[in-house]
Amino acid sequence: MKDIKIYPKDWLQLHPYKQSDPTDLYYTNIANRIYGMLEETNLAYSFEKNEVKQISIRMAAYFEDVISGLNIWRSFITEHKALYGKYLPFYTPDDHYYDDEVNYEDIRFLLWHYTQQYHGLANSTFVGPDNAANGETASLIYQMFCEEWTTAPENERMQQLFAPETRYEDKDKYLNLLYWFHYQSYLFTDSLQELTDTVKEYWEQAKEQNEQYIMAIHKALAHISKSAFLAYTSPKWLSLILPADHPDHSLFVKEGEEAQAFTEPMSEESKKKLAEHFEKFTAAADGKALLYFQNKQEFLDFLTKAGIEMEGVEGDTASRKFAVYATPTEGLQVLTSGVKYIKDENNPFYDQKEAENQGISFFMIRQCRPYLLRILEEKGMLADAQAKSLIGEERSKAIVHENWEFLMRYFLREY
Repeated sequence: MKDIKIYPKDWLQLHPYKQSDPTDLYYTNIANRIYGMLEETNLAYSFEKNEVKQISIRMAAYFEDVISGLNIWRSFITEHKALYGKYLPFYTPDDHYYDDEVNYEDIRFLLWHYTQQYHGLANSTFVGPDNAANGETASLIYQMFCEEWTTAPENERMQQLFAPETRYEDKDKYLNLLYWFHYQSYLFTDSLQELTDTVKEYWEQAKEQNEQYIMAIHKALAHISKSAFLAYTSPKWLSLILPADHPDHSLFVKEGEEAQAFTEPMSEESKKKLAEHFEKFTAAADGKALLYFQNKQEFLDFLTKAGIEMEGVEGDTASRKFAVYATPTEGLQVLTSGVKYIKDENNPFYDQKEAENQGISFFMIRQCRPYLLRILEEKGMLADAQAKSLIGEERSKAIVHENWEFLMRYFLREY
């Protein structure tokens, strides 16, 4: 190639070994060709140079995954279909979609994912899945993958990670696999940044800097951090990727279930108190999901009437519009942002225009608990929420409301 932007050392960043071989050189070449396609469609100019490189490498790694039968991508689409009855959010595959081959819709979704993770995150915006440049680029990449399909080499070293003869009874071997998957695999773009941010926060707060504690952070995040892909942890994903007939499959399933079920510990007394708050709110709210208040004094009067005792609530009568709801496990919750976007006949603050422009933020920013978010969506109280699409308003709303559970998992890492 005349214009090389990506080198084998870049490609190896996504792999659990340090020496490249001819197979790695092949996929490095594929990544460079993708880089050229991103420039050809001008999509590259929406990103920093290193981001263009990362997108190119990760798209090539998807191709490597499918060619080698690693089951990483296939686990995602299979799980998404099990949950929602379709292989992908946003895009409807045609009759030529095969879950063990490369597909145009897969490439479109991955380009949306990487664009959202890099461009969308940097600009605090939702990237429309109908983006024309993404579609044009996906077509070029798909055409190349089809042309290369019969000659692309399988990566035998990557296949060995999940082969029956590769055993993981040794905890350190499992951890090495987990650390690679969580921090380096092609699907996850933000794991290393989360680690950096968490360690930085620790350095700023800790009285004594302890390297062992940093290693504990590294290990903990790999186990319990939720990914953008269905809000599953890395151990959960590994349990789905490892073949069911692998001799260590039960170990992976156990690790996945424990990691996915992790919650911050809470005393039985606290659980009981929160449940009581929920019961009292439900009785006082008379069937309403939310109650709306002009100021804190109104809220205090409601608490007294409902018989709910809360610590740290002071009598501030300054105007501050907000709403209150309750969940069985978190008790009483205050909603201070996004109240204007809720289409509720009891909501005096509802603003349709703002709801149309900003309603999607409920699925992107943690404004309320998933318990309430489900109620709001199912009752049509976020019906104005939409994403930009040149296809029209119906499609703009369908992007959100046909995929709201995916969006909640993707952005909020909750469900």
